[in-house]
Amino acid sequence: MNLHLRGMATRKIQGQGRLVPAQPTGIQYRVSYGIHIAPDIKQHGRGMRPVRWTKCSVRPAGAHRIPNGDYFLHADEGGVYQMRCTGTAWQYLAAA
Repeated sequence: MNLHLRGMATRKIQGQGRLVPAQPTGIQYRVSYGIHIAPDIKQHGRGMRPVRWTKCSVRPAGAHRIPNGDYFLHADEGGVYQMRCTGTAWQYLAAA
C-alpha cells in the first residue's frame, strides 16, 4: 500500500505534559511539546495501519537535560504519544 500525504493538511497540537521513560524508572519530566498530526487516511481491507517516526519538538520545563531513549508523553489535555530522543532530535510514532 502506498500512502501519500502530500497536499493534505496537517494540524499541530501544542501543550504541556509529563514525559515518562518507556522502561519503569520512577522518573518523569515536565515538558512542552509540539506535534504535527497527519490527517486520518481511510484504509481499505484489514491489517494494521502503517506507522513511521515523525519529527516533533519537546522542551523540558526546567533547566534539566532529558537523556536519549524511548518515552511516553502523557499530554495534560489528554492522549498518550510514544516518543523517542536520539541526540538532539525528537520523534513521535505516527500512524499514517
